[in-house]
Amino acid sequence: MNLIGEHVDYLGGIVLPAAVDRFTEVSGRDAPEWSIESEVSGGLAFVRAVGTELGAKPQAVHVESQVPPNAGISSSAALLVAVAAGLQPDLDGKVAALACQRAEQKATGVQVGLMDQFASALGRRGSVLLLDCATLEYQVVPFPDEVAIAVIDSGEHRSLAATPYNQRRREAESGHPKRRRHVDSEIARVREFVDALHDRDFPRMGELLKESHASLRDDFEVSTPTVDSLVERAWSAEGCYGARIMGAGFGGSVLALVDRKQMGPFMTDVGQPVLFCSTADGPYAR
Repeated sequence: MNLIGEHVDYLGGIVLPAAVDRFTEVSGRDAPEWSIESEVSGGLAFVRAVGTELGAKPQAVHVESQVPPNAGISSSAALLVAVAAGLQPDLDGKVAALACQRAEQKATGVQVGLMDQFASALGRRGSVLLLDCATLEYQVVPFPDEVAIAVIDSGEHRSLAATPYNQRRREAESGHPKRRRHVDSEIARVREFVDALHDRDFPRMGELLKESHASLRDDFEVSTPTVDSLVERAWSAEGCYGARIMGAGFGGSVLALVDRKQMGPFMTDVGQPVLFCSTADGPYAR
């Protein structure tokens, strides 16, 4: 998942993602053709696509995943990276992430950026990654144990191929004023967020999440009334530093940063199930 820096990865901006402790496990055996045993929707297209990218022979693949689909926390990237790591565990992590990105684009027709695959592959426990999507250079930034990453499912699920995601990307790439205003301000927020992490300024981190949500809602226009209501409820919940819509948008989940000592009261105030996460190692972490 990405703490901040939404919709800037495919424009060569900087982002701040992390791998988290919800895992997708795969196993496979040689087979005449690609097949999959999984509850992941569309999983066969992903498996076949990444296998083709890596030049692998067909496999019968079995998948078990703790990552909820269509909730904005990169279930497709988790599947792609897990398959890649099973097929070529010694591959360079950046090369693996790029192969997974190409595979997802081919499998879905959605021109996704690299961030989700990169974080899933190279994330590190106890840290987030400051990734420059133009150069693929990255820094490991410590993330505080006292802060929990909360994911709240809005109940509004969507397939990206059925949303204006590609349209928003085209608009941003062509210089649409509102879309570019979001991109430029969001990149600045990523830098400020890293400074706040170094300073352990948790309230400032939360304020930056709130500013990010307002920009995604008003300038990039990828939020929904249901998500906005949930974000505002999270803002007022006990122990919450800040919250915003996460992932590509158009539904999905809300990301919040919460005082780890206040997780119970926070969930009570939000009034619906919350998935609390910690940072974790990706399969290509070195």
